[in-house]
Amino acid sequence: MNMLQNQSELEEIAKRLDHAEKYRVLRAVPNRFSHMPEDGVPPDGRCIAILDTETSGLNFHEDKLIELAIMLVWVDDDGNVTGHMGPVSWLQDPGIELEPEITLITGLANHHLVSKQIDDAAAFGFLDRADLLVAQNAKFDLAWIEQRFPGLKGKAWACSCSEIDWLRLGYEGRSQQHLLAQHGWFTNAHRAEADVWSLFWLLQQRQRGPGDSPVQSHLQRLLEAAEKPTVLVEAVRAPYSAKDNLKARGYRWDAGRRIWCKEMAEEKLAAERSWFRAEGLPLFGAKTMTATERHR
Repeated sequence: MNMLQNQSELEEIAKRLDHAEKYRVLRAVPNRFSHMPEDGVPPDGRCIAILDTETSGLNFHEDKLIELAIMLVWVDDDGNVTGHMGPVSWLQDPGIELEPEITLITGLANHHLVSKQIDDAAAFGFLDRADLLVAQNAKFDLAWIEQRFPGLKGKAWACSCSEIDWLRLGYEGRSQQHLLAQHGWFTNAHRAEADVWSLFWLLQQRQRGPGDSPVQSHLQRLLEAAEKPTVLVEAVRAPYSAKDNLKARGYRWDAGRRIWCKEMAEEKLAAERSWFRAEGLPLFGAKTMTATERHR
C-alpha cells in the first residue's frame, strides 16, 4: 500500500471491503473526546459513571487496586446521551511486586506505579455524583469500589456484560473486545482508561432489537434493564444430586451462602415452578432484586 495514501483514500478502500463477501473491516475506536455544553454546566438528566478497575489479582480481600478510570455520561429521559466527559484515571502503588501475568494483562509494570496514588476525594466525588455506576463486569468492580469507598455501598449498578441480552441481539460472545469486533471496531489498549472509553463507544452503537423492537443504543437497553426489577430464585434445600441439572439450567453456586441461585424476570417464575416440580425439587425461595441489590 502506498504510504502517501491519505485517510480518505484508506476509508474508501475500507468501504469497498465492507461490501465484499470475503472480507470484514475493523476500524480503530476513535480517540477520546469530551462533549459538554460551552458554559461547562453539566446537562440536565441522569448522570451515569462508566468505570473500570485494574488490580494485582482477583481476590479483593488480599490483592490490591492498581488503577481506576471513570467517565461521566449524561442522558435524557429516553437514554440518549446529552453530554460526556473523561475518562479520568489514576494509578495506585500497591506496595507489592506485581506478578508477570498481571503486567501482561494490564500493561502496568512495577515502575509505572512507584509512589502513585488514587485521588480518593476526586474519585469519590465522580462516583457519588452519578445516579448509576456501569461496568463491563459489575460484580468484580463493585467489590473493589465498595472496599475502597465504603460511602458508596448501596449505590445502583448496571453490568453491560450480563444485563444486555447480547445473544438475542445476534452476538455469541460477551467479552468487551469480542463485542467491539463484532460491531466493526477494535482497540489494542488494555488500560482502564482505554477500556472505559471503548465500553462507552460500544454502548453507543445502535441497532434494531429482536422481532419488531425499535432501533436503540446498547446504553438505552442497559438503562432499561437496570431499571427493571428482577427476581433472585434460590434453590433452597436442593439435594446435592440436583447440582448438574441446576447448573445446566443456568444456576450458579453461591459459595458464601452455599446455595444455587439464578436471577430472572418475574414473568418466568411460573415456568420455573413447573420445572422444579418436574425435577422433584423443593419449592424455591425468591426475592426481588433492583439495581441497588444486584451484582452484590
